[in-house]
Amino acid sequence: MSGSDQSPMANSTVPPSLACGLINAANRYLSAEPFRFQVVATGLVLRLRQVWMLRFVPSQGAGAAGQAEESGQRLHLLSSLQRFLAADPNGKVTCDQESPGPGALFLLRQYPDGKVSLQCELSQRYLGGAEDNVTCFAQTVSEGEKWSLHLAQHPNGHMLNPGKQRYMRCDQQTGHMRCDRDLPWGPEAVITLHFYLKEKKYGLRSGAGSLLAADGSLQAELSPQTLYSLELRGGLLALRDADGRYLTGREGTVKTFKTDKPGRDELFALEPSAAQVSLRTFAGGRFVCCRPGADIYANAMSVGNTEIFQLLLNDVTKQACFRSSSGTYLAAGPKDSVVSTSTQDKGVWFSLQYREQRVTLRMADGRHMATRPNGQLLLVPEAAGKEEEFLLLLVNRPLLILQSEAGFVGLFPGTQRLDGNRPAYDASTLTLGEDGFCHFRVANKYWSLEQDGLVMASGDHPSNFTLQFVSSSCLVLKAPNSKYLVAEAGGRLWAGASNAASATPFRY
Repeated sequence: MSGSDQSPMANSTVPPSLACGLINAANRYLSAEPFRFQVVATGLVLRLRQVWMLRFVPSQGAGAAGQAEESGQRLHLLSSLQRFLAADPNGKVTCDQESPGPGALFLLRQYPDGKVSLQCELSQRYLGGAEDNVTCFAQTVSEGEKWSLHLAQHPNGHMLNPGKQRYMRCDQQTGHMRCDRDLPWGPEAVITLHFYLKEKKYGLRSGAGSLLAADGSLQAELSPQTLYSLELRGGLLALRDADGRYLTGREGTVKTFKTDKPGRDELFALEPSAAQVSLRTFAGGRFVCCRPGADIYANAMSVGNTEIFQLLLNDVTKQACFRSSSGTYLAAGPKDSVVSTSTQDKGVWFSLQYREQRVTLRMADGRHMATRPNGQLLLVPEAAGKEEEFLLLLVNRPLLILQSEAGFVGLFPGTQRLDGNRPAYDASTLTLGEDGFCHFRVANKYWSLEQDGLVMASGDHPSNFTLQFVSSSCLVLKAPNSKYLVAEAGGRLWAGASNAASATPFRY
């Protein structure tokens, strides 16, 4: 589901789009089958065949946006097979068009309960049906023509209000969420947008696991006050509580507000969240710090904004660079120094070379980043030793949600076994040991490893796992037996791969 990671605001010249699943009244997902490009409503869970890209068609002319709200938002539906859904005047539904014809344009209408209908603009008929009898023939909307939207993005992300260009964050000191940051930085800026299948509603969860209630408070348990209906506005999201009030950041604290329709303060985009890390020297235990206008030292005792870096990976070269909160990069400077630069040139890219939980940073010319006794960073030509070893610590995923092509990592019902193909996730709490190893806990038990390599959630004490970043959106996991995790399509999650290249990449 990699296409679902695109923010609807990522490129303003491209029409906004959202990846969604469509659930009918019988709790079945609309599915695009490869055989004859058939369209059915038989999916029990959200897999790739059940993901539809909603491509919004911008309204034309003065006052068109307001008219679109009244008559419905125009869009195309693109299947995972890269074919467009279409309906003919007789109600027959097809999904074999490589480019959208007249019958592929639909009007999205929204209802107070959060459900939507899809009306073919050409025939003025509504999409509905069940099982293998999906048609577009109904002249009016009944429950059989209503669909619930299940967003297909990875649940962890940043909530951006494009109107104010501000990001949502969890303010632990006050116990509220705020929408006041121009940069999503640190664990407080990662929000989990969770879909509750039974209720067909959404919840907003902080990194600490608390749920945002309509009155702005953070609550530990799910309740009607922490559930929201989803509304779409041209690729942006609005969240509506049970009383018809919309979630907004207009008053500092994020809570619901009475308004007839969502405005600029009530519209959000769920953006993908890149890894943010801290670099700690393995020998000295100090953190690399990047302050504007200052030399680069590893002398910080704790992690604040200046000790957090956004880890950016080039998917072609597999090299990484480190961007600070001020927008500068760690880079090679004159006379083997390490400096802060505002330019993303060839001097900012390093190869990450993993040694168990440790990592060395190697430049293309063979030099390695190292630390002087006073903590100053430099580049040395020697083979990497302890002075060149760092701990690369993931700091903005206190709740880790792992997803592969097979599905989510979660507990098999009624057991302590973790499977890799679950339709819904079980978030694991990530803690970092003093020695740099990762410890995962779910359902109050630590991840552990069986003799045959199966991953369980049965440990009373932590087991040592390590993370390795392999692309801009994926990581692999190394288990205590020195093997890498593999998530099989049948569900088995086990430590059996001998190297990172044969491991399963997980989106997180």
